[in-house]
Amino acid sequence: MDTFGLSLKNFKYLKFTNFYRLISSFHTFGGNAQEVALKSQAFHLLDQLEHNFLQHLNSTSASESQTRQVHASLLKTGLFNNARLTTRLLSLYANNLCFGDANLVLDSIPDPDLFCFSTLIHCFSKRNHPVQALRIFSRMLAHGVVPDSFLFPSVVKSCAGLLCLEAGKQVHGLAFVFGFSLDLFVQSSLLHMYLKCDDIGDAHKLFDGLPQRDLVSWSALIAGYSNIGRADEAKQLLSEMRKTGLEPNNVSWNGMISGFSRSGLYAKATATYQKMHSEGFLPDASSVSSVLPAIADLEELNMGIQIHSYVVKQGFRSDKCVASALINMYGKCSCTLEMSQVFDEMDQRDIGAFNAFVTGLSRNGLVDNALEVFRKCKGEGIELNIVSWTSMIASCSQNGKDIDALDLFREMQLEGLKPNSVTIPCLLPACGNIAALMHGKAAHCFSLRTGIFIDVYVGSALVDMYANCGKLQLSRLCFDKMPTRNLVCWNAIMSGYAMHGKAKETIELFHIMQRNGQKPDFISFTCVLSACSQNGLTDKGWYYFNKMSKEHGIEARLEHYACMVTLLSRAGKLEDAYSMIKDMPIEPDACVWGALLSSCRVHNNVSLGEASAKKLFKLEPRNPGNYVILSNIYASKGMWDDVDRVRDMMNQKGLRKNPGCSWIEVKNKVHMLLAGDKSHPQREQIIEKLNKLSMEMKRAGYFPNMSFVLQDVEEQEKEHILCGHSEKLAVAFGLLNTPPGSSLRVIKNLRICGDCHAFIKFISSFEGREIFVRDTNRFHHFKDGDCSCGDYW
Repeated sequence: MDTFGLSLKNFKYLKFTNFYRLISSFHTFGGNAQEVALKSQAFHLLDQLEHNFLQHLNSTSASESQTRQVHASLLKTGLFNNARLTTRLLSLYANNLCFGDANLVLDSIPDPDLFCFSTLIHCFSKRNHPVQALRIFSRMLAHGVVPDSFLFPSVVKSCAGLLCLEAGKQVHGLAFVFGFSLDLFVQSSLLHMYLKCDDIGDAHKLFDGLPQRDLVSWSALIAGYSNIGRADEAKQLLSEMRKTGLEPNNVSWNGMISGFSRSGLYAKATATYQKMHSEGFLPDASSVSSVLPAIADLEELNMGIQIHSYVVKQGFRSDKCVASALINMYGKCSCTLEMSQVFDEMDQRDIGAFNAFVTGLSRNGLVDNALEVFRKCKGEGIELNIVSWTSMIASCSQNGKDIDALDLFREMQLEGLKPNSVTIPCLLPACGNIAALMHGKAAHCFSLRTGIFIDVYVGSALVDMYANCGKLQLSRLCFDKMPTRNLVCWNAIMSGYAMHGKAKETIELFHIMQRNGQKPDFISFTCVLSACSQNGLTDKGWYYFNKMSKEHGIEARLEHYACMVTLLSRAGKLEDAYSMIKDMPIEPDACVWGALLSSCRVHNNVSLGEASAKKLFKLEPRNPGNYVILSNIYASKGMWDDVDRVRDMMNQKGLRKNPGCSWIEVKNKVHMLLAGDKSHPQREQIIEKLNKLSMEMKRAGYFPNMSFVLQDVEEQEKEHILCGHSEKLAVAFGLLNTPPGSSLRVIKNLRICGDCHAFIKFISSFEGREIFVRDTNRFHHFKDGDCSCGDYW
């Protein structure tokens, strides 16, 4: 009681509950003068007490702990049964998202009325907690309380928030039963619900039955058609609206622009913006933020710059949505300087602008800068959301910082943020890239616990991850367990089989997919052609290459030609591959020439190697890998002067050979081993293990293949160099730190060398282990002294 500044004076001897009972027992009339005075003072104190409670309960800023204190005081004073106070208490608990407490208060009310239920439903709906709102609505109906017309819009809004069309239709039926289906506010909310749930048919039916169609309803329906890409119907509705005497306003135009942009009709979005301007409507901040994403996807930089100038003139720079859209636009147009300027000029940066900036940096390969900005904003106390963390994880995963992606994922969870159906597909490629199988399995378990496994993109990412980690059976199991499959899923499983050299299974899946009614796309054919090239199936490769355009109308892309070049080269037809490149209807890119150069390295073809390298030096002047492959071709032929010449070219350009690097997961931790690394804590044990295996190999009649040492050094030094290759170090590390007989999975950032290939084949037989090695070209499955690649890679 002291909390509210009250004094009981003559009632000090009474407890709060006794005080309330005493007042309640007073008769309204009668009594002597002393009793009358006592009653008057008591009722005055009661009014004052209730007034003070209401003051606290009416405070929208009351915290959760303050709300609990008020609740306790109501119980102590016996005022909990006061309907006005209890309803306000319910509202406070709902505002603080204390769902359990709100439900307990509701349970403790003997006969809750419509006002009690409505208070909670309105509050939960307003605070974007539709599940709670619908649960309370269901309880209200179970209590036999009849809703009114003011309650239905909040309930319908909750259905729309969940995109739950079935629930929305049930609420629509209830509105009809209770006689509120003709209420304008109820109809308006139902129209928006159907549109948000993409049920344009029912939305239009409802619209046709409206007794009064105002500008808001017309604009909503027009935006709805725009949102699903039905541009002609949207324009027709705009024309019909004008015939009724209603002229569009900025909301109408913005709805169309935003709808066309979201539905992928970017050109129509920009054309609508221009038409709006030409008809004398002045675009506002919403117009600008709606059209900029379309400009970004079209990469119409000049138009984007013009709109940026318009933003400056109109004073829209302070609008956070506009600033975020500008950052996104410049990022997609590869204008990182302009993007940074917009971000730096913001007075108040919100999470949307931050996310757009980090994504823009990452998209342009500036992942280190993105990480720096991310850490800086985190250090400044900016409350990062799940989009921020997911963007950063995706950035690291897509730019070769896979271990950073895994670390960020763990850190995000420690911050109390739960991954969603977007985060998991962004993380899983990082697990697959470095064969972090246990981390991938943990993500799989999480997706099963939370139910997001049913998402086709989560399922596809799991299929891809297991295939990349060498677990093809688990990859297929995930695929078979998927409740629904789209083309992404089929391509993921076919890609997995192709990567493992399983041509027969890849082709079989290709035909099963078509029998299931799914049409192949260019990626599907890339998977099939890749599988054929891995297995040297020249005739089948040509068959599917020709079938692609003749039967499916898919013109061959650069990746298809690259597969065919590899396929022909594998069969030793390097000249045919070269002729195919020269006859291509499209300009060959680095991928195509790179396929030929790599094949020239396998067959040690100097002349074609020089020709393809010359093209690559122009296409990729900063890629050291092309210089290294040409140097290796020369070295294989003992042409040391040419080796020195190529290395001088690299030095002049400031290029360095990418160091050989391999990853292996041991005891739930991913370990990275670098070629020639002398700093590893187990280096001596690793070298000792390799020397022992080398001795066993020699006793069995196997000797190191010195031709794979591409340096002009003594024989003993060559053997020492071979011993330091990263894939050998990773396998030896795995042998030392895993139980006998367990399988090993190694990922290498370069192509495996022939000597390492022979060495690991021997280890698989000598140690009785299955060893999976994935290099930049394919998967090698070593078992019992053999490899799945058939000694061609």
